[in-house]
Amino acid sequence: MKKILQQLLANTLEKIMEYYEAAGLKEIYVMTEEFKSITDDMAREILSVFIANADIALCEEAKAQRKADGFTIKERGVSRSLYTILGDFSYTRTHFKASGGGYAHILDNILGTTAYERVDAGVGARMVNMSSVVSFGKSAAITTGGKVSRQTAWNRMRDVGEVAFVPPRQIQTPKTIHIFADEDHVNLNDGKNTIMPLVTYCAGKEPVCKGRNALKDPVHIQGYGLKPDKHWEYVYAVMAEQYEMKEVRQIFIYGDGAKWIKAGLDVFPDAIYVLDEYHLEKRLRSMLSGDICCVFARRLRSAVKSGNREAFQKLFYEMTDAVSKGMKDDKGRQKKHKVLHENAAFLLAHWQAILNAKHPDAIGSCTEALVSHILSERLSRDPMGWSRHGLSKLAMVRVFRINGGEVSPLDIGKGKTAGKERTVINGINKYEDIIMKHHNEVFAGRRDWKWFEPSEKDLISAKRTGTKHALDALGKMRNVC
Repeated sequence: MKKILQQLLANTLEKIMEYYEAAGLKEIYVMTEEFKSITDDMAREILSVFIANADIALCEEAKAQRKADGFTIKERGVSRSLYTILGDFSYTRTHFKASGGGYAHILDNILGTTAYERVDAGVGARMVNMSSVVSFGKSAAITTGGKVSRQTAWNRMRDVGEVAFVPPRQIQTPKTIHIFADEDHVNLNDGKNTIMPLVTYCAGKEPVCKGRNALKDPVHIQGYGLKPDKHWEYVYAVMAEQYEMKEVRQIFIYGDGAKWIKAGLDVFPDAIYVLDEYHLEKRLRSMLSGDICCVFARRLRSAVKSGNREAFQKLFYEMTDAVSKGMKDDKGRQKKHKVLHENAAFLLAHWQAILNAKHPDAIGSCTEALVSHILSERLSRDPMGWSRHGLSKLAMVRVFRINGGEVSPLDIGKGKTAGKERTVINGINKYEDIIMKHHNEVFAGRRDWKWFEPSEKDLISAKRTGTKHALDALGKMRNVC
């Protein structure tokens, strides 16, 4: 194997020097693309050598162990193709037959490649991470240059195991924590829709530029498929991982009054609940719409702003009387009365939450913006319909990525075996140990890179050596102007 690797390295250096000799110094993007193509070819060839060497070790060095375990050679040279970060890659390995029936590719198990997979786990992880931002089709195109389909990208997303972001432990715990809760409404492919709850907590806000602020150390937690109490318990658990909760003196919860959001008060009983300003304004505009009610706008808003509940109720009765007298259409009058009663009842039921917005430590709500950026941008902004399973996977990965997580190759495939016993060859580690033993024998005493330089008795070719190629390259640089 030593001679083969020496020859591969020498051939690669020869190709690079031939290119440079013919083309000279070009634009850097041209040269990097050309050099990458050459070195990728070399990397695939070297990888093939390592795999072939490991296959020989399984067939020969591990022969006694294999027979004891009941594995006999069925067929040699069985081809396997994958798309990797090096591009399309093919290798051959030996097909073994088990004594109890069935077949096994021991080398595939060691390499972490499962049956019928078109792309390796590394490329799969890249596609999954990219798919959390763009469509599956674009993800496949960006990651593989269109070598695989959008369906393959979706399959890799479906194969992801559970991933969750756990923030690092903070030395200092903020005295006040702010929690924002809202939900996105997402269409399903069966014609129905569902809600996607999102909770974001942070340590406050900090200025970014004039007139613009950002949340300080935000952590996002989506709760699709979870019951509200479980979702909020999860929020508390994540928060407790990051902060020493006994040092927190004050918690604000900002929301639109939904029942699942109020369930957070059971987990954070001392929290100060604040009605989201967007939904407050939405309710007021609904009440004040139309020529009859708009004349009450200044006084109604003043009553809400000053926290004068009695004045608000008095104005509500005046508005209903004005609608009764001013609207001749019975159907329209009944509809407007319903709108007034529903919105007034909501605002009165959340009167304290409205007043809490004036608390000196409250920072204002941004729930709609968070939902729009974290969820809607990928899940519901365009006319799309999701399966429940697909929505669960994509939301999980997207929030994980926005929090700062990265889906790794080890996460790919775990979704297939969730709740099931993973099917692997029993005692596979022993074969991996045999391969490594063979590997160590090949490279024994070869830690020094000088072994790539042939001795006089062991020449790759009679013409040139690696050092000679390097010296020639340095010499040619003198003519570059």
